[in-house]
Amino acid sequence: MKKRNLKYKSAFDIIGPIMIGPSSSHTAGAVRIGKTAGELLQDQVEKLIVTFYGSFAETYKGHGTAVAIVAGILGYEPSDERIPQALVLAEKNGMTIEFLTSQKKMPHANTVNLELIGQVNQLNLTGVSIGGGNIQITELNHCSMDLLDDRLNPLAILSNDKEVIQSLKEELRDFHVVTTQQSRESTLFIIETMQEITQRILKRIRKIPGIAAAVPIRG
Repeated sequence: MKKRNLKYKSAFDIIGPIMIGPSSSHTAGAVRIGKTAGELLQDQVEKLIVTFYGSFAETYKGHGTAVAIVAGILGYEPSDERIPQALVLAEKNGMTIEFLTSQKKMPHANTVNLELIGQVNQLNLTGVSIGGGNIQITELNHCSMDLLDDRLNPLAILSNDKEVIQSLKEELRDFHVVTTQQSRESTLFIIETMQEITQRILKRIRKIPGIAAAVPIRG
């Protein structure tokens, strides 16, 4: 099995973010994986199938990982006080949820696969929580995200404009397109850049006409 480069960058990554506990890896990281999936789907989720692997599969009930995943899909941040009520709130919104576990060996113990079915769109995403609330998306729609260089910052761009990449050159100094996925309504671009993707840069990118979502997939 191919070994992936799943790393944190500093001791501050281990300490973790401000969050609703109990665990930065099993709770905060799970919220962020769910939030990434929800932002990329760009649709109201009608059905969610969650498959936990490794440590997640063993502890997802006790550590609140299941609740955290759903909270992220609802758009909550790791510190949101509504996280404990996420399952109830999701069901009130008409979301049906199925939680599964798998014995399949994965490169990282804290791995989860999410299948989101919306009113129009669908998304399949696999992510890992690598510690301190940090995550890495390893697959999008069954396409492997082989992020082998820690110096590069990967970003998923969802757009209804195939030419939107040209507009990104005004916000990012240098980047290259790793892969693209075309659907009926939009195109998903995975790009990598040496430039640090700050919240300020993200806000500017998200304001570019034609961009529906811009989401870091590692960090």
